[in-house]
Amino acid sequence: MIGFSDCWNQYLDLIPANLQDLYFREEYVKLYEADNEEACCFIYQKGNSVFLFPFLRRAFQYNGRACFDFETAYGYGGPISNNHEAGFMTEAFLSMKERAIAENYVCGFVRFHPILANWGYFETIGRLMPDRKTIAIDISGGEKATWMNEIHTKNRNVIKKGINNGLEFVVDNDFHYLKEFEALYNLTMEKHDADDFYYFEPSYYERLKNTIPNRFLGIVKYQGRVVAGAVFFYQKPYGHYHLSGSDVSALKLSPNNFLLWEAAIEMMKRGVTYFHLGGGTDGSEDNTLFQYKRKFSKHEYKFCIGKVIFNEAYYYGLCNDWELANPSKKETFKHILLKYKY
Repeated sequence: MIGFSDCWNQYLDLIPANLQDLYFREEYVKLYEADNEEACCFIYQKGNSVFLFPFLRRAFQYNGRACFDFETAYGYGGPISNNHEAGFMTEAFLSMKERAIAENYVCGFVRFHPILANWGYFETIGRLMPDRKTIAIDISGGEKATWMNEIHTKNRNVIKKGINNGLEFVVDNDFHYLKEFEALYNLTMEKHDADDFYYFEPSYYERLKNTIPNRFLGIVKYQGRVVAGAVFFYQKPYGHYHLSGSDVSALKLSPNNFLLWEAAIEMMKRGVTYFHLGGGTDGSEDNTLFQYKRKFSKHEYKFCIGKVIFNEAYYYGLCNDWELANPSKKETFKHILLKYKY
């Protein structure tokens, strides 16, 4: 099999668990489908070796021709394979480029997976750029070892403060608290003046609830009131801190530190060994969100992005037309590969 397909889960069985993650499954990528964006995957198989590259394919018209571009889904993506030898990976990438050109793809944007570090050989076809660092907690040693070896001393005190304040942690497998969580998440995004990219329709949460198998809501309550929450998902050995929100009036109770610690314990119970928290809101190591996550572990990972242009004439024509039509946006989006979408 060589080519693009909207079905690829069956090939995941050929890839060892530690070399893949939930981000690469059909049901995850399909969470982000839109009117003109559909889940798709480039598949390259040679004997027992397989290479998968899932993404969201967008269809559009340019100069009277049907074209495509792509972007990996929210979170992390890129290629996964059961064979990382240079020859096979190079063949797979070049085959992907050849098919993309033949099927009128213009360009693509990639967010690689920090723990898998799956950007090897991408520069065969595109440009790779380090973006920021992320944090993951090694929870393989169990609760006591994680508490002593991973959690910063000052953070342990903050978590204890949350416990002493009477905070309650609820594992909500059935998303009973979904509406309360949605409200907290949206308020948190408003507080941080987040882009539209970080907001989701109610239907998104329903699809996540109904289609992602290994997920739960972690909820923190204080005197019966929901004061913080987060969506977590996992595919062993990796767990992820996905979306979170909290009541600003309750921050003095330390609900967020308490939430992540209790979620780490829940992940341990479910057989997860690496609990990925992600990074900050930008690439600065002084970023407050990054510094907050750093207090949960010393283990840092590199997050990289990638850009690939398949048809330079079309790409630069698109960008030039967009700049002429949107002069006020030119400076703001000058480093964005898919600027012409905005």
